[in-house]
Amino acid sequence: MASRQQFASLSNFTLAFQRVVRGQNREYKAFFRHLFPSYQIALKENLEDLLEDVRRGSYRPSSATCVFQPKKSGILRPLRLLALQDQIVYQAIANVLANAFRRDQEEHGLRKTFGALISRKDSLFFYRSWKKSYRHFDSAIRNAYKSGNSFIADFDLVSFYELIDHKLLRQLLERRIHSPRMIDLLFRCLEKWTENEWGIWLHHGIPQGPEPSAFLAECVLLDFDRMRFKGVVYLRYVDDIKLMAKDEVPVRKALLRLDISSKHLGLVPQAQKIECRHVKSLDELRKSLPSNLLSVSSQGSVTTATQTRLERLFRASIRKDEGVWTIVDQTKFKFSLCRMNPKRQILRRVAQILPHRPDLSWFFAHYFKKFPSDHEVAEILLSALRSDPTYDASAANYIDAMDVCEPATETKEYRRVIHTAQTRSEEKSIVLTIAAVSFRGRREKPASALRLIAKQEDTLSRSILLHRLFGADLRAPFATSAAQIFLQEELTSPDGNLARYCASRLIGLWPSSESTWMKQKGVHPAVKILLKSVGLRKRGPKKTGVLDIFFKEKHRINISISWRTALGADWRDAENRCIRLQEFEIGDPSSWVLMLDTFNELLLQNFGCSLFSVDSFI
Repeated sequence: MASRQQFASLSNFTLAFQRVVRGQNREYKAFFRHLFPSYQIALKENLEDLLEDVRRGSYRPSSATCVFQPKKSGILRPLRLLALQDQIVYQAIANVLANAFRRDQEEHGLRKTFGALISRKDSLFFYRSWKKSYRHFDSAIRNAYKSGNSFIADFDLVSFYELIDHKLLRQLLERRIHSPRMIDLLFRCLEKWTENEWGIWLHHGIPQGPEPSAFLAECVLLDFDRMRFKGVVYLRYVDDIKLMAKDEVPVRKALLRLDISSKHLGLVPQAQKIECRHVKSLDELRKSLPSNLLSVSSQGSVTTATQTRLERLFRASIRKDEGVWTIVDQTKFKFSLCRMNPKRQILRRVAQILPHRPDLSWFFAHYFKKFPSDHEVAEILLSALRSDPTYDASAANYIDAMDVCEPATETKEYRRVIHTAQTRSEEKSIVLTIAAVSFRGRREKPASALRLIAKQEDTLSRSILLHRLFGADLRAPFATSAAQIFLQEELTSPDGNLARYCASRLIGLWPSSESTWMKQKGVHPAVKILLKSVGLRKRGPKKTGVLDIFFKEKHRINISISWRTALGADWRDAENRCIRLQEFEIGDPSSWVLMLDTFNELLLQNFGCSLFSVDSFI
């Protein structure tokens, strides 16, 4: 049984932060990595402040920033960027959920299921190494095939993460989790993080990107894992399910049962991808490895002999079809391209593939960066950036490559296409903005670069750009001191992550700086917490009370009352009842009315005046 005390504890939130920092979702973390050090400086104080908000009911999740990644088909995969404090809360909830469902997952882990396998309770990593898990998955496929299971069907789900129904997910979790407040908090967060661009709650979907989402998806698919299929080998990696048998009939029966089960869960099978087929070789079975498994950081030393083998592997991964080079083995293509040395012949072949595969833009860009200040590569990138439609994620990768490959002279056309990339974008996401402004900022003077940053309304974009141009980024062209005044102004930002990041950069200039910014008024509370933790401030920020938030912010009742003084010994009780009242706003109205009556009764007892009644304001 999971309790609220297990969730809302400093040890759990500390573990949550450590797991966020060490998460295996590196592409997602790239948006937040620069924020981790500033949060770490005052980790205990920051987590205690966050915990107090959670316990008192004053914590409110922020809206997620949506960015997109193109798929091979041209359809976009949405990633939802959560604020850092939201990621910590999400992970803290997931820690409790994981412990409650641990036995269910261990029953089938590395036998039938291989994705999102949770680590030990005290591990600093939320999941076991997914690289090892995928290799086990691949090994299980090989062993099943060698045992004569040559009839195969892939069962795939359409937009799986986006279609998970919140009511259904809540019912699944409540079977194991007996902590109503934590569950209520989770679904208030999910509703906020999955709302559409008009702020309308969709009541379905979980945010792609954060690691806890993969575990919530696992909870939904556990019903699939419990099913038994006679004569069929069932193997699942996240929502990629393979059914293997020695004859076609058992596979088709298993497909039918999975189809019915998925419809009971409100999920939609991918009809175009589901078919039963007879395979004659193992290569037909093995799906492309995920891109992170081909990480460049793990490549080690590459010798001349290895280069020859890599080039041979690269050539085997592509084929010329009707005069156009296409990829026939994506795994071999990505693996070899990440590790090959720069070579003109390879470059020109890659350039022919690039227009048709926006989903591989990171791999193309990585290879292009091996040709610094190169006119031929710059022309290839120029052509790619002029294409229409331009996917923001792909364009951002090509702009980052252009930053390295742009020749020293005749740069007008290259800079013009990057300058106009944002206006031609359909997505209008921060991914393209960050890449374009970074490129332009590195070619300006510090004052001009700061003006470009100041134009950005999105606070996450601002902090990333400050990091890239004036921060600790290895390619940052300017010193932090050149942005000192700008950083001081950002201390009053309504976004605590941006304000805290700027304060941490200013602390790096102290005490050589003679600025009086530490006494500046109106700074964000996150800055005050940071300064107090390092001994540069005596007191932390004053917290807004639960009752003040309830009356002033939620119901716009501007009454100035010292609630602690007015309610005396009943102050905490009144705050708890106020929190419960808000929790019951969605659900059974009789529970809400009952809690409203008890809340009113407590206030009336203390004020002794029937004129002061909450329901007169609501």
